[in-house]
Amino acid sequence: MKTLVIYDNVGYIYLQLTSDDNRIPQGGINYLEVEVPGGKIIKSIDISVTPNEPIYEDMPKSELELLKEQVDNLTEANAELTSIVAMEKNNA
Repeated sequence: MKTLVIYDNVGYIYLQLTSDDNRIPQGGINYLEVEVPGGKIIKSIDISVTPNEPIYEDMPKSELELLKEQVDNLTEANAELTSIVAMEKNNA
């Protein structure tokens, strides 16, 4: 699918539409129609080059992904702590 990006003369994005059938603006409106790579979002438009190009950045992690990472870290820390306690009991 292609993403239609409508932006101003300084590269500020006003609208992004992703569709198989975007209607292309006719005259007077800056736009690009691009394929956005997986895991990326369009941050702004680089107007210093011709033709203008999108500037991509990594898609931010969702709240669920952040929570899963936190659970994984806590699980690992708990396993390490359990191992330390078990070693102390064996050495006592």
